[in-house]
Amino acid sequence: MHSRRRFGRALLAGVPLALMASKIESRIGGVQFGLQSYSFNGLPLEGILDVVIGSMVDTGLGECEIWSPLIEPPDLVRKIRGAADAGRRASARAELDHWRLAVSLDHFRAIRRKFADAGIRITAFSASPGPMDEDLNRTFEIGKALGVEIITVASPLSVARRLAPLAERHNLMVGLQGIPTMHPADTDQIATPENYEEGVALSRNFRITIDIGDAVGGGYDALKFVQDHHQRIYQLFLKDRTKAGVSVPWGQGDTPIAAILRLIRDQKWPIRGYIDNDYKSPLTRAEDVKNSFAFAKRVLA
Repeated sequence: MHSRRRFGRALLAGVPLALMASKIESRIGGVQFGLQSYSFNGLPLEGILDVVIGSMVDTGLGECEIWSPLIEPPDLVRKIRGAADAGRRASARAELDHWRLAVSLDHFRAIRRKFADAGIRITAFSASPGPMDEDLNRTFEIGKALGVEIITVASPLSVARRLAPLAERHNLMVGLQGIPTMHPADTDQIATPENYEEGVALSRNFRITIDIGDAVGGGYDALKFVQDHHQRIYQLFLKDRTKAGVSVPWGQGDTPIAAILRLIRDQKWPIRGYIDNDYKSPLTRAEDVKNSFAFAKRVLA
């Protein structure tokens, strides 16, 4: 495992991380932990991968789900976020979709090496693909270039049906993240437990990758959901929220993070737990991530 001191010395000395890299081990009590890099949403996009990697090395997290805006051109990402209306947003999205199709896959292979050189494995790609078949196919090509096992999407059931043959053709898993709520407004959205069951039935390569904080905020019994669906769950996004949907530091909300982690440990289920912090905090996001991992270590001790 890399220490912060060792990492800092290597940077100051100009030593390539490839020469000091060994895989960071972040399995606690048999539970594999990692980072959902969405946790760093809101920070400046320039140089963001160095920030994410530095945080993971310092915290001791060896696996990562990479969130697509962190590996795309910052100007295009900002153009989408700053669009004044739906028409401009759609135009900006189309520009980003074109970039994804045109850019060399070497761009993503270089990102894979950058993380690997720090002892981190990118296991998952959090994607937001464009609407065309070529956009969906390109998502799998990018995922393979990143070296992932699974591509996670919040897409509705209609898109999941189109992804099913591609997942099997590319031999990659797809994680159905959905938008968990017991009171969905859109019948096409993957929202309820029954929707997740319908979704994973579409392909042997489909898995569940649910945010348990979002689930609690949406009226779920998150512990029961994990118990009932553990055979098809690849990973959980570990977030603490109140039943009112407010994100808070771990242990302060209504999400049964401790009980779920102990259940996974005791049952020896191969379910990953990826830290997903999005709450307001006076600390840096790197400090929040470190505190969350310390919480996990305490409850699994």
